[in-house]
Amino acid sequence: MLYGGCVTELLAKAGQRLGMKVEHLLYQSGLHEEPTLPLRSSFDAVLVGFAFRTLVGQSAERLLGFHDADLVYQKNLPYDELLSTIKSLIDQLLSKFQSVFLGKSPVFFLSFIEPPQTSAGLLNARNSGGIYRLSRDINDYMAERLAHIDGAYYLETNDLLRAYGDRDWYDGYEVCYAHSGIHGDTSARSFPAAVMRRVGKVLAVLHQEQPVKLIVTDLDGTLWKGVLAEEDEIIPGDHTEGWPIGYAEALMACKKRGILLAICSKNDEASTRTNFDKVWYGRMRLEDFCSVKINWQPKSKNLFEILKEVNILPENVLFIDDNPLEIAEVIRAFPGMRTLTGDPHVWRMELLYGVPFQTPRMTEESAKKTELIQAKITRDREMAQTDRASYLRDLAMVVDVFPVTHQDDKLYARAFELLNKTNQFNTTGRRWTAEELTRFLGEGGLLYALRASDRLADHGVVGLALLYADRLEQMVLSCRVFGLGLEDALLHRVASMDGATNGVVAKWHETGKNATAKHFLERHFIFEAEAWHLRQLPLFPEHVKLRE
Repeated sequence: MLYGGCVTELLAKAGQRLGMKVEHLLYQSGLHEEPTLPLRSSFDAVLVGFAFRTLVGQSAERLLGFHDADLVYQKNLPYDELLSTIKSLIDQLLSKFQSVFLGKSPVFFLSFIEPPQTSAGLLNARNSGGIYRLSRDINDYMAERLAHIDGAYYLETNDLLRAYGDRDWYDGYEVCYAHSGIHGDTSARSFPAAVMRRVGKVLAVLHQEQPVKLIVTDLDGTLWKGVLAEEDEIIPGDHTEGWPIGYAEALMACKKRGILLAICSKNDEASTRTNFDKVWYGRMRLEDFCSVKINWQPKSKNLFEILKEVNILPENVLFIDDNPLEIAEVIRAFPGMRTLTGDPHVWRMELLYGVPFQTPRMTEESAKKTELIQAKITRDREMAQTDRASYLRDLAMVVDVFPVTHQDDKLYARAFELLNKTNQFNTTGRRWTAEELTRFLGEGGLLYALRASDRLADHGVVGLALLYADRLEQMVLSCRVFGLGLEDALLHRVASMDGATNGVVAKWHETGKNATAKHFLERHFIFEAEAWHLRQLPLFPEHVKLRE
């Protein structure tokens, strides 16, 4: 479903030519207009294009007393006052769409088309007060606002317009800039068609079931040019300039999104670690990788060790190596693992723009995922050197369990991410849309989150339990904290908080990947009358302290 004026009308036609089922409703972004659900109110997505001209015109009416949509930015109005007025109008329009659509379908709000940066003059391109700066500031504001509204997303299109060519598509060169329109071609190779393909892509990101959680990279011929062990003198620029720095940039972008990085290389470890620092000299560090395996073992064996350390399934891993023979050896050992070889320019584009490498929302846990996994690896090594009970006592684990009641909760985004990315400890494997989870909470469902920290790291939210009355709809636990008894702590708290004790009935669905969750159910539940019934309230682990 598309709401908007002439631009969204062209997008609708382009989508139809691509085979999409698209409906378009004329909407001019006036405050007097009320967005409504059409008769067929079930859509994969809603796409909204606010009219820049209308927003500017309504702002002029407030500030000047008359409707001037096209030239108000040329007047000597205080820029901050004009920008503030437009922001206020955007807030009011967003509120209208929130009340109608959120909880039903994801809603994408199109960016405003930005005029040329030189619209204010060749030597004053970025001056405040120009229409380019106004458009950019409004886009930045809308992106920031939507980042905090669950189920609503900012959809950038200006990069596509630049790629397809402003001169061919943007009508501001012939019409006034404030019109913010495009020309009418809707063929499959057109800019409107590219926007609609992007809509399809972001929907795939929202609904993906097998995102990449770990990227494992080779070194020689992959993270740098050539074989460093064969070089008499290492000149960094000779080995990293060109595609290697582009590949490294893409890896670091994935790390910021919460994807883990690891190294798997056949080499002498001591000299390779030294050469790594020489080549990258701080631009990229070995500490950016959660696991580093540099030896002469088969790469499949090293990958087995890496997967064991990070506790991630092969299906959620991408292995990149310039040698097709190494790729073949790994695929024989891990048929479900994704791989890349060949042209390194393709690697960069895939990592930056491929669906499995995207995330709908950035969370605090995503930003520090590498640090948390490194803490897990340290924890596992320490545990192997002592008896488990003593180690757990010394770990000083502290948790709190609390309800997440609505999408404005500051930890809602992390809870939603954990719910949809967890495979191994997941009692049903169900993937939720934002609309389904909002509806669940609105109809009396409860979502409890477990947050944990110990002497090694603050792990953040690592466990979730969804309850409806006495039914445990789903329970998930991050693979980073397996073996610490946190699943028992979570079950104890949620069962005792609701007074359900042994009346809890758990849902279960076999996914082929969630054997860990099955073992948990078998410890605490008994299968009778086609359902899993809680035997008794589990003890709260002695080594875990409940945060006051």
